[in-house]
Amino acid sequence: MKKVIVAIVVGIFLFTVPVTAAPLEISGEATIRFQTDTAKNAKTQSGTMFSFTLRGEQKIGRNVSLFARLGAQYATNPALADFSSQNVKSAFTIDQFGLVYKPGKFTYTLGRQEAIIGTTALLYSRSETNIGKNTFVDGITINGSIGAFDIAAIAARENNLWLDNNSLYAIRGGYNFSKNFNAGLTWAQYQYHNAATTYHWATDATVKFGKNALTLEYAQSNSRQENKAYAATWTYDFNSKTALYITNFRVEANADMGAQSDFDNNNRGFYYGLTHAFNDKLSMEFIYKDQILLADKSKNTKVELWLKNKF
Repeated sequence: MKKVIVAIVVGIFLFTVPVTAAPLEISGEATIRFQTDTAKNAKTQSGTMFSFTLRGEQKIGRNVSLFARLGAQYATNPALADFSSQNVKSAFTIDQFGLVYKPGKFTYTLGRQEAIIGTTALLYSRSETNIGKNTFVDGITINGSIGAFDIAAIAARENNLWLDNNSLYAIRGGYNFSKNFNAGLTWAQYQYHNAATTYHWATDATVKFGKNALTLEYAQSNSRQENKAYAATWTYDFNSKTALYITNFRVEANADMGAQSDFDNNNRGFYYGLTHAFNDKLSMEFIYKDQILLADKSKNTKVELWLKNKF
């Protein structure tokens, strides 16, 4: 699939896009992330990650466009970097590319892209904040709505550096009971390379009331033990620029897909976060993660400060 997508992107950009084509749409983000991780019987890890993304999207026909993203990151501590497990401090690569088709209220994306499964990313997460060609998946995603129904689906294969490229499949159906209440169900499958397949399901609900929002998600796998996970997030908007959130979660060892929940696998605890937008481009986020490792009940913490500037 990788070779096919590369051929499509290069061929169309270089040979078939006419001079009179729609202008290339450019967007990007520069990010600085300060992070400190502590854990029992382990050395404290601290570092700063400087990241940059530049995304181009070229329309090539009615409702059809090509996209590619350049991702770059420098990490003062390689142990906290996104791009690999190697003892290197920097990455500079095209880490996303493919084709987007937008008919009506649906969007189909084919190519290398981020992957989120579960409303809170409880089951699986390879977020767009990742940097590097081995931190995403190759496949197709579908997102859209039919009346009050929301639909999201993915069929993809991981693009890993040192691990097997496992496959993942998921579909979520949600229903908007009102503008302030949505609930949904997710079914997912994770296929290990030359090994067993795990099956997962999740249910979620989000309700908004005044300046508050509450999102709940519960997930379970077909494993016989340590197969449950949940996340509950309360958000309070002080105003249009500043918000506070608290998340309580628990992810047992076999509950998520390949131990790749957005919440640390085999942990339970709380996330405390504060977000603030200085303007429509510059924003910050402070996160404190207070966790307990389920295996031995030991405490571990993470402190993150993000500064983001979009352009």
